[in-house]
Amino acid sequence: MGKMNELSLLLDEMIEAGNKMVETAEALKEYFSAAPTEPEHKKPVKEKAPEPEPKPEAKPQRSKSDIRALLVEKSNAAEGKYKPQVKALVKKYADGGTFSDIKPESYEALAAELEVIGDA
Repeated sequence: MGKMNELSLLLDEMIEAGNKMVETAEALKEYFSAAPTEPEHKKPVKEKAPEPEPKPEAKPQRSKSDIRALLVEKSNAAEGKYKPQVKALVKKYADGGTFSDIKPESYEALAAELEVIGDA
């Protein structure tokens, strides 16, 4: 038998095998997509109680020394380039006074504004 005949037989066998695979796939699809004829008796599924949502962790309050360190760090950054902005920020939160006049409840807002200085 010549090589072309062998190749032709192998190709015919591959086509036949492919057709069988298609038939099998179609049968499986039909089997799984058909509606069940008998109701299935299952044990009732116990519903899990909803998990409580995690409470957001409170950020630790920044201390006066933390804020002072942030102010000094930003003032000295970029060779003192931001010093005027930092001074203006302190005056804003100290109602025109000095750092010691800043109320502890304003520390977080001050720190947030301080972080954006120099980001532009």
